[in-house]
Amino acid sequence: MPDYLTIIAASFIIGAVLGWLTSLAINAAARTLGCLIVIVFVLIQILGYREILHWDWTALLELIRPWAGVIADRLAPSLNAFTYNLPLSAGFLIGLLVGMRR
Repeated sequence: MPDYLTIIAASFIIGAVLGWLTSLAINAAARTLGCLIVIVFVLIQILGYREILHWDWTALLELIRPWAGVIADRLAPSLNAFTYNLPLSAGFLIGLLVGMRR
């Protein structure tokens, strides 16, 4: 087997194992996080119903709008790293999906 195929296969296998282990960690933490999100969501709904909490959507939009370009600029290097590490990323994704289905 040529050296480059060995490197690609090793990267793919390492990525798959790391993805599977990540999925185990995500499954363990997801239940707790899900419960906390539901509790916060219900609390926000109750406070909104009783008119204790009020959202000013136009002010929120004006607060977020200047950051949209900054966030897009910061994500560009991450996308380049993803395409460079494609074998490891593909293995990670497959391992993650296999572990999440369990």
